[in-house]
Amino acid sequence: MQTNRRDPEEQSASGNPQPPHAPDAEQRADELTTALAEARALMKEGQLTAAVDYYREIAAAAPRDVRVRRELAHALDRAGRTAAALEELDRAVGLDPDSVPTLTARAVLLTTQLRFDRAEADLRRAMKLQDGNVEVLTALGVLYCRRGRGRDAVEPLRRATELAPNMAPAHFSLGEAYTSLGQLPQALAAYERAAELDPDNWRPMKSVGMTLDSLKRPIEAAAAHRRALELQRR
Repeated sequence: MQTNRRDPEEQSASGNPQPPHAPDAEQRADELTTALAEARALMKEGQLTAAVDYYREIAAAAPRDVRVRRELAHALDRAGRTAAALEELDRAVGLDPDSVPTLTARAVLLTTQLRFDRAEADLRRAMKLQDGNVEVLTALGVLYCRRGRGRDAVEPLRRATELAPNMAPAHFSLGEAYTSLGQLPQALAAYERAAELDPDNWRPMKSVGMTLDSLKRPIEAAAAHRRALELQRR
C-alpha cells in the first residue's frame, strides 16, 4: 500500500473514488471503511461494473483483507461473473481458512452452482468452528432442500428460526422444506412469518398464496396473490 495519502475525494482513472492509501494503520483502517462504504453505495445504485472495478482497486490496496475479497466476490456474482466470484472466495479462504462468513459465502455460491459436496464440506467446517451460527444453519438447510433432502433440511432451519426468530430468509427456507415434505400447514406458517418479517418482498407472499391454493382456501389465496403481484410491480 502506498504511503502518500490522497484526497479522499480524488477520482481514479476509472472514475471511482480512490481506494485507501494512508501512511499508518489507523488512517488505513479509516480509509478502508470509507472506501467499502462507497463501493456498497455503487452496488445499491445498481452500478455493478463500477462497483466491481472499485472493489478490485480496494483489493489491490488491501490484498490480504478477507472482508474485501468477500465483498468483491458478492459484487462479481451480482454482475453475473460467478466463476470469478468463486476465485475470489477461494483466495479469501486461502487467506483465512477459519473465516466462517467466507466459508458460508462460498458454500452458498457453490450451492447455486449445484456443487453440493464442496458446499456441504464448507458448511460442516463452518459449523465446527461456530456451532449455532444462523447463517450457516440456514445455508445448510437450503443446500439440503436443493439436494432433495427436505427432511434433513427441517432441523437446521428450525434451529435457525429458534436462534434468530426475526430472520426472514430462515423462515422462508423452512417453508420450502416443509412444502417439499407435503406438510402444508407448517409451510404456510413459515411463509406467513417470513412475509410478516419482510413485508416488501413478494416471494414469501407468493408462496403464501400458492400454499393456500394447495390447502383449498381460494379466497385467501387470491388476496395473497394480489398482494404478491403488487409488491413485484414496485
